[in-house]
Amino acid sequence: MLLKNFNVLVLDDVILMCDFLYGVANKVPGCKAFKALDAKTASEILEHETIDLLITDIELKGPSGLDLLSRVRSGAFTTTAHDIPIIVFSGNAYRELIQQCILFDVNDFLAKPVSAVQLSKKIQHHLQHEKLIQPATHYAEMKQRLEAPKEPNDEEGQHRFRVAIVRELEQKAEQEEQELDEQGNKVEKRDFLHWPEDATTGYFQLDRRLRNLAYNLSCFHNVFINNCKTVAIDAERKRACAAADYLIHIAKTMQQREQRPEFWSMLQQRLQKLQALMAELAEVNVKHHKQVLALLKKLAYWWMQTCNRPLINKTEAEDEPSLH
Repeated sequence: MLLKNFNVLVLDDVILMCDFLYGVANKVPGCKAFKALDAKTASEILEHETIDLLITDIELKGPSGLDLLSRVRSGAFTTTAHDIPIIVFSGNAYRELIQQCILFDVNDFLAKPVSAVQLSKKIQHHLQHEKLIQPATHYAEMKQRLEAPKEPNDEEGQHRFRVAIVRELEQKAEQEEQELDEQGNKVEKRDFLHWPEDATTGYFQLDRRLRNLAYNLSCFHNVFINNCKTVAIDAERKRACAAADYLIHIAKTMQQREQRPEFWSMLQQRLQKLQALMAELAEVNVKHHKQVLALLKKLAYWWMQTCNRPLINKTEAEDEPSLH
């Protein structure tokens, strides 16, 4: 039977609210909940447990929920991935705080009071639907910029900082608009590598990493084939390499804790080949079209071999959590 265990961490400094969130999350099919009353405890859980989804109040006593989610997105935790779904809720968050959450690509906002039905649906939705998350370095730079000390009388500096946030939000909006066609429908960009429908390795973390790798390699393929500017091609290449590195890192971390030795042995063989191909991708001159095309062909063949039994199987319909 395929594994379907999702670890959900809930954080709220109000005991009753934390217990409520914990109880709801624990009842979601396939989910195991962890709870924390402060950011320090939450950080320890994120460091030592493979958390798949974070639910946090944004306004906490001591370190804020924003500080915690920014650390997650910046890749501060060894065991928990930086691109997990994050759901934020609050009673009366300030606009600036919400804008900063948007910069760190929070998956959803919930306003208090939160109903059990609403929260349950949100958890299941975000465990099944991917959101494009930038590499951890992107958020680390963002975090550093937000935390940079400001002189009290430096109005010009504060103005530049506010403008930087607005421009970043505008750029994100432009990216979302570019993903729509003339009828307003989303354009499917994962055309080079395709994650098979209803497929799974049996591990949620690995499935997400493989889907993310497919997406980023497809983006690199698209900008290269469309003869985009070198700077754009290099940016997509870095994202693809980062996605591969994260897949390899997560696999090594999980292998130390999981069973199925035959599966992990075979996966490591596949990842060793991927590592060699991505090293070649990182060094290839993108102006040498024949070399890049040959490498893309190798990557496509690697993907075709990897997305087959026994590494990847069809999910069992009866194991799928329902959104209703």
